[in-house]
Amino acid sequence: MTASPPSSRRLARTIERLSKRFAAHFPPRRRGLRRIGREAEFPLVWPDGRAGDVTLLWEPLLSEPGARPSYDDPARRKLIVRVDFPDAAYEVEMGRATVEVVLPPKEDLFALEAASRAAQARLVRVARTRGMVLLGYGIQPRTPGGPGLMTPKRRYFALSRAVGWPWMYFTSTASDQIQVDITRDELVEAVNVLNLLSAPIIALTANSPVYAGRRGRFLSGREGLLATLGEGRHGMTPRRFALLEEFLAFVCAQTCYVLPAGRRFPRFGRPFTSYLDARGPRITETLWRAYLWHEHYVWNSARPRVDYGTIEVRPACQQPPEEPMAAVALCLGLVEALPEARAFLQERLSGNLWATMRAYRWAVVRDGLRAEEPIPGLLAGLVALAGKGLRLRGRGEDRFLDPIRRRLDARTVPADRAVRLFQQGGVPAIVRHLQL
Repeated sequence: MTASPPSSRRLARTIERLSKRFAAHFPPRRRGLRRIGREAEFPLVWPDGRAGDVTLLWEPLLSEPGARPSYDDPARRKLIVRVDFPDAAYEVEMGRATVEVVLPPKEDLFALEAASRAAQARLVRVARTRGMVLLGYGIQPRTPGGPGLMTPKRRYFALSRAVGWPWMYFTSTASDQIQVDITRDELVEAVNVLNLLSAPIIALTANSPVYAGRRGRFLSGREGLLATLGEGRHGMTPRRFALLEEFLAFVCAQTCYVLPAGRRFPRFGRPFTSYLDARGPRITETLWRAYLWHEHYVWNSARPRVDYGTIEVRPACQQPPEEPMAAVALCLGLVEALPEARAFLQERLSGNLWATMRAYRWAVVRDGLRAEEPIPGLLAGLVALAGKGLRLRGRGEDRFLDPIRRRLDARTVPADRAVRLFQQGGVPAIVRHLQL
């Protein structure tokens, strides 16, 4: 047996130490109910479906009591990228026609629903003063993603050059992301199980089939288009991780596009492991900040977030206006049922678990609930477990799962309705029926 080369041993020590620091950001045990946060993205459009412009909302938002702006260029204060209120924040990320509503963590779905309604009402009112509307939909229906939709943040110009055209798909898509408290011991299981469950989540929440003004190839156009970022970089992780060190090694093996250097963002273009190998094994603040920068641009369907001590569940499209909490309830219920969901999948899919769920994921991205389940009753069993997980919280939150149950019974996903609207009246029909 040959000895490992020095750089490999050094890298292994660095990742081990990095993992310990990473894990320390998650509590060793849970106290009370898991809190839930939400990052809800909404396409902003003109009445004819053309992409709107979030920058037109900043002035009326800043005229509201309690508003506080944040800038991409704090020294010059030219580009506003976020407006904070005590109860919510409104942010523009990659797409300048997509508004992200960021809500602080709440103790249950009732509190999160109330906060979401209040934050959305303010946003809808402000958008109407500028003649624009927001959609409960997962993608820009008429304007394709591209340079014209990219928010002109300094980092985004550098990232777009490093990533290429797939970066542009972020400029048009809109997700409904949930942040849920997890403990240190749950980290690896949450990553494994929730990435496996990304296929069922997409099957039940797909809502982006019409984009660039036409019916696309995917019912979840958001997930289908972003898959072009590359295997392992976006979507479901390729395998199970036995240890946190394995997961972090996987993240570090991805190409690091750029690394900030003062006000510049020079291209790096190599696996992040090369950065670690040159600078480890001591975890300096510089190395830690570089890792956090890098992992922010690895977009797996479930990823732990050290800033909040949460698992971020990402694959759901933004949901229709009349069912705004459907994806949030499904994801929270599945987080609460992690051990049961893992046992359920292992018992029914056995040794072919990852390959089977990966193939199923591609099928549901394209066909939603029309995709054949790997085994009969898979979705029904998982929805039942999610309901049980919500009931065990003891807050009466199970009712938020009713839209998911109706979709499963009818074998109809929100994307199917969007297709029918488009067939009947084009993009204007989508705007009329799916506006907040």
